[in-house]
Amino acid sequence: MSEFIMVKAKDSLPSLRYLEESYIDNGAKRHFNITSEPDRAVVRDLADKIYPTYFLVFSELDGVRTVKYIYIGEGIKAGTAGNPSIEISILQKIANKSMLDNFLSCSEIDLTQDFERNSYITIENLPSLVRQMNFIAKPPYKNDDVTQVVEYPSIDEEDTLHSLAQRNEYCLREYSYPNTDNSRGEFQRDYDRIIHSKSFRRMVDKAQIFSADKGDHYRTRMTHSIAVSQIAKSISKALKLNEALTDAIALGHDIGHTPFGHQGERTLNEILTGKKALLRDVLDKGVSYGGFKHNYHSLKVVTRLEEKYVAFDGLNLSYQTLDGIWKHTKTNLTDDSLSHFISSQKLNEYLIIEKAIPSTLEGQVVKMADEIAQRSHDLEDAFAAQRLSIEEIKNYLMLSKMNELKVRIDAIEDEFIQASELNRFYADQAELLHGRISSAVIDFFVKDVIAQSKTNLDDFLASDGLRRFRDAEHRVQTILIFFSIKAKKLCDYLEKIISKKVINSAEVSLFDSNGASIVESLFTSYYNNPRLLHRGTLHRIMQDFRKITKNVIDFEESDPSIIELEWKKIATATAGEEDDDLAENEYLEKNKLLVGNIADFIAGMTDSYAMNEYNRIRR
Repeated sequence: MSEFIMVKAKDSLPSLRYLEESYIDNGAKRHFNITSEPDRAVVRDLADKIYPTYFLVFSELDGVRTVKYIYIGEGIKAGTAGNPSIEISILQKIANKSMLDNFLSCSEIDLTQDFERNSYITIENLPSLVRQMNFIAKPPYKNDDVTQVVEYPSIDEEDTLHSLAQRNEYCLREYSYPNTDNSRGEFQRDYDRIIHSKSFRRMVDKAQIFSADKGDHYRTRMTHSIAVSQIAKSISKALKLNEALTDAIALGHDIGHTPFGHQGERTLNEILTGKKALLRDVLDKGVSYGGFKHNYHSLKVVTRLEEKYVAFDGLNLSYQTLDGIWKHTKTNLTDDSLSHFISSQKLNEYLIIEKAIPSTLEGQVVKMADEIAQRSHDLEDAFAAQRLSIEEIKNYLMLSKMNELKVRIDAIEDEFIQASELNRFYADQAELLHGRISSAVIDFFVKDVIAQSKTNLDDFLASDGLRRFRDAEHRVQTILIFFSIKAKKLCDYLEKIISKKVINSAEVSLFDSNGASIVESLFTSYYNNPRLLHRGTLHRIMQDFRKITKNVIDFEESDPSIIELEWKKIATATAGEEDDDLAENEYLEKNKLLVGNIADFIAGMTDSYAMNEYNRIRR
């Protein structure tokens, strides 16, 4: 409905006390009596329906009129034809100057001409204004289904799983509901939801180490996640763990990654922690933004930023999947950081039972698979970029007495020599050789993890581990999936040499430097002029503001000069001298929400989108 009743009333009007009573009594119905015949005529012509109703209460001093506050509510025609009235229900009262100025601007009211009597009633039609007032008048949306608990059924095919594996009936979700479709288990649903999310699709254009413009065959976050999934499922199958849960965690573990690899992540963290100058003045006021790390942000992506359901935000993944996504790497931000990325107290309690350890074996498998995938494909990329030679790897293996893998690499090279003698040719022999060695490294690590972990699991069960697992609500609180000592040494060596030869190379350093500059420039531009943000992000900022205050200006449809002034106050986290009717620390809290949403927007970008935005803003 875009039609509304507007009532202009002088602050001395006796009937105003009924409006205040209705407001104080949470919208209780009251009657607003009509005194002048022109106003009665307007009310008589009203349809028999509920209208949005706005009361502009003004004062007058020496001929100067000032709007003091606005009552926002609903009204319907009442009384008789001879003595009509408006039955009103007041939902909100606005006294903040910026909000009043914005209302007057959007409604195009002229204070010098439109307030000629003590009461003046009109019917207006301004869809934009009605949308803004409805947003302010109604309380923020809240889904109360979070407390609902559903017991999920057992699945026959899970009967053969390891006694410490996760099962369908163990599943926990934020929003539980009866499952009427038995064709899929709950962890399969998690996998499907991740696959069909926008954030997952965007990983196809997010760099792993090298820029995508270097070549088609270098890894991206997408190809890395697929490789982690394949490796993790191989280990999970051998250990008789839940493959569906393993797959869901693996495909979602990097879903919150930034553009430009880890450099994008580091740059956002430096901005949010004050290592870069932009936010230092606000940080000095005691504000905490929580920092930034991709595994923390992944939780925010899948619990809030993705929109797939009418009733709630996020993908509603199981707590088991969320635990694995968060703990696949270090959870080493500050103690209060997690609260900046998730809002559910129930989920927070589940995750921090043991902060550093994935609480499912499937999550621990993904953590190891991530290590294996990184070492193997970083090695292959290093070969391709000619930053590392096969001889260097073989020399290390020989010195470290890792004969098993060295013999395997020697055998691969011998295969190529023999094939060459038989006149076998390849489109790119070096690339194939590097790929075969990478496969051998994966095979070595996978077999090592499986063998070591089987021993670990047997020892754990022999020491009353099953009882401890059940007592901990089907969670493990110790690391049981890990490398043998010799494999850990090789993994550490590969990580060190890749860092030295590749990650710290001039080529990667240039890519990182450019990425850091783009991320910092985008953040600064959005912070100084939030209207540059995508409209979806602006909507989310408004929704976040509404959760803490009624003083929310529409950043698309309000008066541009008022928007600009509001942004300045938010950026400095300082209210103006004229501002009143504010929530506690309102502009500090608005600043935190603005900064968080800017970080979310940038973190969600692909490399290409970030570069395009950077070029668009610079023009």
